[in-house]
Amino acid sequence: MNKKPGKGRKKRILMAAGLILLLVGGFQVLANTFPGIILQGMYHYYAFRAGVTSRTVSVDGYEIPYYRGGEGPTLVLVHGFGDSKISFLQTAAFLTDSYDVILLDVPGFGDTEHKESRSYDIHSQVITLDSFLKKIGAQEFYLAGNSMGGHISAAYALMHPDRVKKLALLNAAGLRVDDPVPYKPSEAPLRSVEDFDKYVGETFVREPFIPRAFKLHFVSNSIKNFHWLNRIRRDIRQGQDYILNDRAATIQTQTLILWGDSDTVVSPAHAQVWSRLLPNSVLIILDDTGHAPQYERPEDTARILKSFLL
Repeated sequence: MNKKPGKGRKKRILMAAGLILLLVGGFQVLANTFPGIILQGMYHYYAFRAGVTSRTVSVDGYEIPYYRGGEGPTLVLVHGFGDSKISFLQTAAFLTDSYDVILLDVPGFGDTEHKESRSYDIHSQVITLDSFLKKIGAQEFYLAGNSMGGHISAAYALMHPDRVKKLALLNAAGLRVDDPVPYKPSEAPLRSVEDFDKYVGETFVREPFIPRAFKLHFVSNSIKNFHWLNRIRRDIRQGQDYILNDRAATIQTQTLILWGDSDTVVSPAHAQVWSRLLPNSVLIILDDTGHAPQYERPEDTARILKSFLL
């Protein structure tokens, strides 16, 4: 007896739907059980999509992990405080067609060793960054950084103006404007999903969807790294290049100042001061954007960088 037309197709659709539900359910179980592993898988995907590969180099006996990929002039992207080399991965996907992109873990963050004997002030980070770039063969390059990464990048341009072809500061720290104590100690780690949601709400205008299991993973890391990050803040406050207000005007490098208009971490008032201090700068304010344009608007960030670096 012949089957009714469409019955086999309906069965296949139901089977496919069941398989999808099974896979989604399996993913959720894995995410809840091993959120760190799932996140690493996501980062590997972003790196693959960006066309960069993971590498490690030893600089003065200290291992620095980094991503590198693409063809063209070298572009170095430096992440902010508490972040890592993944910070610019999504933006890098729109840059590696035109640039040799380098994304590194700043010492003390990401996958680098928490070495008590090191100093993590801005001046020391600049020295290490210079040694790192020489070690991997980057002699002249474009340099961009977000938040603390912008602070490091500006200090680097002060120390090595001959090596930086152009500079880009994205919501950059490094000035004393409306915050009397930049890098002041954190009073408490994130202890709950609610704390994490508040942090994300203060950092982003376009809040990303983050599964609860991932939030709990980030909360756990916040608790684990709380004292370590405060130690780095102390190093920065007590070290050289803590505040650049008095020296920034000597930066002659062509500089892009890119800022989110809704940044509550490093307010847009800093962008205006950077713009007044830097004699060879252009200021672009992104509407409806918070502290990290490379996360919220990766394609727009890449487009603006490309236009400036031409």
